[in-house]
Amino acid sequence: MKKLTYLFIAMTLLVFGACKHKTTPTFKSDNFSTGKAGEMILAIDSVYWTPAAMKAIYGVLQQPQPAINQIEPMFDVIQCSNKDFMASFQRHRNIVQFDCKQHYSGNFFELQRNPFTNPQIMVKIKGNNQDSCLALFLQHKDEIVKALYNNDIVRLQNAQRKLNNPKVEKQIKDKFGISMTIPADYFVGREEKDFLWLCYRTPKNDRFVMIYQTPAYNINAKKIVAVRDSITKAYIAGAVQGAYPIVADMEGFPLVQDLQLNYHKGVELRGLWASVRDKMGGPFYSYTFLNSSTNQCITIDGFVYAPQEHKRDYLREVEAIVKSLR
Repeated sequence: MKKLTYLFIAMTLLVFGACKHKTTPTFKSDNFSTGKAGEMILAIDSVYWTPAAMKAIYGVLQQPQPAINQIEPMFDVIQCSNKDFMASFQRHRNIVQFDCKQHYSGNFFELQRNPFTNPQIMVKIKGNNQDSCLALFLQHKDEIVKALYNNDIVRLQNAQRKLNNPKVEKQIKDKFGISMTIPADYFVGREEKDFLWLCYRTPKNDRFVMIYQTPAYNINAKKIVAVRDSITKAYIAGAVQGAYPIVADMEGFPLVQDLQLNYHKGVELRGLWASVRDKMGGPFYSYTFLNSSTNQCITIDGFVYAPQEHKRDYLREVEAIVKSLR
């Protein structure tokens, strides 16, 4: 009788263990997400991956990255079918999934945060025909791109926090009264009373972050550009004698938008810089806000010099640093 009892318990444990194995996910929801910079997964079945669908979807997801002096897509898209959308794809940082089935009663849009891993954005488009799904995607295209883009910045910030430079971070805190995350590869290239220039140099490219403060002014694009040009002329020497960077005078630039970072309300600029008396140039991203406790305007400005290289990922790196303001 005892043997039968033990056998029954053992079989019960095996059954429950098997059931548990079936329902347990293959990875924990708190694992870090995967994927290269600017990369995303597009899950759509081949029957719906028509030339018309490809044109509409790529037109949104691979639209040019704004304010770069060459054409680069917002995202690098990896396409797969829904049957192949397994664990390796489910752990990716950014996902857009089209689920089209004739028996669905309607069309649905859902933007999920961290359904499988973290940080993660998953956009689900469900509908009963291809046209309905595409229409729903296009209806929410701005929301989708913004969520995917911001999640790319979050990924960078997570990486930057792991390998940061506490010495420079303290220097910024003591000098400007603000907190930021600065990657370990950045060093102080120049310091003045109200100015700090951080540099990351490689044989092929340079990435920079400027932080400076001035007496309070009416924050608008024209004034921000004028102040920036005066700062770079005074403190950042170019590669040849008498050269210095300024904001490039190009129609439609810089792009201007109000933005709140944590509890700071300010203005972001995306644009291009050029060099006086030289041929250097590249993209920049800046954020300016009023520090009410000191009545000073503070600008944090990241810019990139990467001739003959793609610049999107470098620009996002400095943007992530700027947006680490807290």
